[in-house]
Order: sequence, then structure tokens, then C-alpha cells
Amino acid sequence: MAPAQTRQLRPELEDIVDEIFGLRALAASTGYMTFRSQRELLSKLSAKDQAAVGHALYLRDPNLKK
Repeated sequence: MAPAQTRQLRPELEDIVDEIFGLRALAASTGYMTFRSQRELLSKLSAKDQAAVGHALYLRDPNLKK
């Protein structure tokens, strides 16, 4: 297994990570709640893929490390 910092996501999972960041930016800038949209993106994934996306979000979002 690759070290945590060097794991590569499949392109479709990387797209989901980017879309979630986009939805979070929308929520932060407008106050529009995007939880349902985020859940819709994640609900299509297997548990393993959800974990991979969650790990990528954790590594890329400094607010999650607080």
C-alpha cells in the first residue's frame, strides 16, 4: 500500500473531491447549504471509494486538521 501522502485517486474520484470543494466554496460564499448535493455525489460510491475521497479531503483541507 502506498504511503498516505502519495496515494493517487482515480480520475473520477478526484473529480468528486474537486466538486465537493466547489460546493463547499459555494456554501461559504453564499450561505447556500450544499449538504444534500455533497451526499448525492458520495452516495454513488462504494464504502472504499468514500473512504478514499474522505482521506483526500482531509489531506487537502486545512480546516479538517484542527
